[in-house]
Amino acid sequence: MGSSLSVEAQLAAALTHSSVPSNVDIHCLICHAFGTVKADRLMTLLLMLQSAKRRTARELAEALEVSQRTIYRDVDALAIAGVPVHADRGPDGGISLADGYRRALTHFADEEIRALFVSNSAILADLGLSSGLNRALDKLRGALSDVQRRAAEKTRGRIHIDQRRWNQTNPSVERLSLLHRAVWDDRRLELHYEDRKRAVTARAVDPFGLVSKAGVWYLVARTPDGFRSFRVDRIRDVAERSERFERPLDFDLDAHWRATTSQVEEHRPDAFSATIQATPDAIDDVCAYWPTERVREDDPLTIRIRFSSKDSAVHHIMSWGASVRVLEPLDLCASVVERARDLLLLYGG
Repeated sequence: MGSSLSVEAQLAAALTHSSVPSNVDIHCLICHAFGTVKADRLMTLLLMLQSAKRRTARELAEALEVSQRTIYRDVDALAIAGVPVHADRGPDGGISLADGYRRALTHFADEEIRALFVSNSAILADLGLSSGLNRALDKLRGALSDVQRRAAEKTRGRIHIDQRRWNQTNPSVERLSLLHRAVWDDRRLELHYEDRKRAVTARAVDPFGLVSKAGVWYLVARTPDGFRSFRVDRIRDVAERSERFERPLDFDLDAHWRATTSQVEEHRPDAFSATIQATPDAIDDVCAYWPTERVREDDPLTIRIRFSSKDSAVHHIMSWGASVRVLEPLDLCASVVERARDLLLLYGG
């Protein structure tokens, strides 16, 4: 822990806002005092009480999957440790923290600080929220100790996440801001959308959420035919309607997107693998999109690529031209030759 104080003394100091070394983690202290399993439950209990003015024992018990008697025992344990927690009985009763108690949320572990301050503002900038992020992080820095603040700045200076592929165009901030506002306000939209066949149709949709996947934004919306995912870069025009829609209370965007992507994966054509040899100046481009692996550890230029289909393999190998040579399978070589002959007939005739 980096402190001469006993575990019990550090825990009491942390939980009662007394002086405590800045590198002491409250979760670590609770683990020492109560054991890992119970500590995790107590930390979750603290955070749940922090997020609401008052919660019932039944509500907490159901969320933590324990009995109400266990909840009351945990509340007693926290109170003994110095947490200003109160349990009031009766029809209007419940469990609550004392007003102004914030220690449980502001005492971050090092890995929690690194997770918060990793440089990755591009997605929020797409939505027009980058200034809000910067203000929020500035406020958070003010609540950190000097040691934690230095760790935050070190993280932002050493790790940056860029989800966009090379040569990918930036999305329209104005359009994404409009969609974000409609999602937030549950406002119905009128879209003019271009499908894969370049046909543009007008659609009335209920916007439920926005998802960014590999730098590509999707609007998850309810239509008369059910939920659909619309690529934002294919939306040719969008307008807000005056009416609002009713959002189901049990809708979970994360769960919906996971289910959607799983269905796409299940219906995707069987993968097609090919072994190729690339030139040194082309190997980075070849490995940029599809899953690859080296055939031999001592040969970085001979790789096996897993394409989504044989047609996709032919298309990409043709686009790479003389920068790659197909080694196997032989029928892929034949398909590339056949496609090359078609191009000669088209342009050489």
